[in-house]
Amino acid sequence: MSRANQGATITPESVSNLNESAWYLRSRRLVFHLKNLNATRQLTLALFLSAFCSFQVAASDESSSVTMRVHLGNGTVAQYYGFPESAIKLLFPTGEAALEPNVSIGNWKSTSSPILKKIQVVSVSDTAGRFSVVGATFGDQLFVFDGVFSSDNSIPMSALIRATNSSPRDEAQALGLAKFYLALAYYRLEDPDRFVAQRTTDSATKAASENAKTYSDMIGVSHSPQAFRQGDGYKVDFYTFDPREVVPRRVNHWQIVMGGGNLEERVSAHNEGFHELNLKEKADSANTGEKLRFAAKMMANGSTDDGAITDLQYWTSSDGPGIQRTHYYYGSHELAEKRMQNFLQNAVAIIETRPWLDNHVKSVGTQALLIRAAYSEKTLMASQVSEDETSVLEISCWSLHNLLTAVGRELPDRKK
Repeated sequence: MSRANQGATITPESVSNLNESAWYLRSRRLVFHLKNLNATRQLTLALFLSAFCSFQVAASDESSSVTMRVHLGNGTVAQYYGFPESAIKLLFPTGEAALEPNVSIGNWKSTSSPILKKIQVVSVSDTAGRFSVVGATFGDQLFVFDGVFSSDNSIPMSALIRATNSSPRDEAQALGLAKFYLALAYYRLEDPDRFVAQRTTDSATKAASENAKTYSDMIGVSHSPQAFRQGDGYKVDFYTFDPREVVPRRVNHWQIVMGGGNLEERVSAHNEGFHELNLKEKADSANTGEKLRFAAKMMANGSTDDGAITDLQYWTSSDGPGIQRTHYYYGSHELAEKRMQNFLQNAVAIIETRPWLDNHVKSVGTQALLIRAAYSEKTLMASQVSEDETSVLEISCWSLHNLLTAVGRELPDRKK
């Protein structure tokens, strides 16, 4: 039996779920003492404090900034206020970054969002040049975006909309702003005309529809994109393709709601072609419809230049990026330790280290959750790497959220 088929038997419990076809998403989410006041004043003050503190908590969670020293292309250093706080502290722990104007938008066929006239789009990198993320500046404020943060990119986008007073005023502006958001957050400033599905007879789009398992999986493309009023704001519903594919086969469904200076993803990166191919088990659809699921697409064996035999696996996801899993088997502890240290030393950020536990909750080594630059590229990916006596297991994904779901763990509370 090949090592690719033995993965479930040699992997500790913390990652053994990668050999199942489904996982279940898990998550977790001022008390004031009023005295010596009459009932009316108590009620008035309580209402005021409640509203004020709700605002402060929201502002703290969504709009907190970090002071940064930013090295500009002309050799000068400027102070910026970076958003969002959590991403800035994770990617730029020293508080320093390098900034360059990004001219990609100048090559777009159309730029319909008014916000583009108020901001400068930039590339933001660490001072060592190991990675870069997409950014936008407005005055002395810097907003950063990257696909590794998934739908959390809506936090800096909301702050940017409020800072520039760019809430959409009609359906066309809502659609333009939604397209620009995806270009910032997921497509690294690719022209939206290349990834947003349009009402068209384009041969590539037609071929993608005809090659789907059933046309019902693709029916939304025929009316994409749509934007319409919803309450005091707007809702945008549309589909996207991967612009790198000559004949796009993966279809992502997006629903984005904007209003009151906020942007929210309701449905994000939903892989329309996944369900028909991989969700064949008989189950109550009410219990399975919104759960993130994975399915094995490729398994193989290989080897590395440093002497490892590898078990390679790739798992597709029902929502967004899939999982890449590589188990490196060595003939000595020294080689395994060298591989592990290489991951740690080259990490952009180490979020957490902890013992690697086997099926009996016994420690067999060390495990780390980290953000790192992806191979020879300067894009980011999330990885969980685990080392035992003679092997290293790497599980990576372009989305930190999907990685955490796949390995069945939560993001640690970094405040504790």
